[in-house]
Amino acid sequence: MSLFRVAIHYGVNSNGFLSYDTEAKTVSVDLPEQEWVDKVLAYLNNEHAIEHATGLDTYERLNVKPLESLDNFKLALTRMWEAIDVQVDWSRPA
Repeated sequence: MSLFRVAIHYGVNSNGFLSYDTEAKTVSVDLPEQEWVDKVLAYLNNEHAIEHATGLDTYERLNVKPLESLDNFKLALTRMWEAIDVQVDWSRPA
C-alpha cells in the first residue's frame, strides 16, 4: 500500500487529514464532523471540469476524476476549497 496523505481543515479549528491509496485508488477522510467527511468524499468521488493553466494566459478544460491517479487527485485538491470550503494545508504535516 502506498499512501499520499495531506492535512485539511474547514472553519477555524476543524483540522483533519485525508489519505489516498495510490494502488487501490481509494481515499479515507478523517475530520471531526461526519457532514464534512461526506462533503469531501462526494467531491473526490465525482468527475469535475477544471480549467487547467497551460501557459501564462492559456487554459485547457480537463475532465478530472480525482481518484483515477495521484496527479488527478492533487489537481482536484487545488480546487476543493473553492468547491466545498475545505482547504488543503500543504505545509502542515498530516
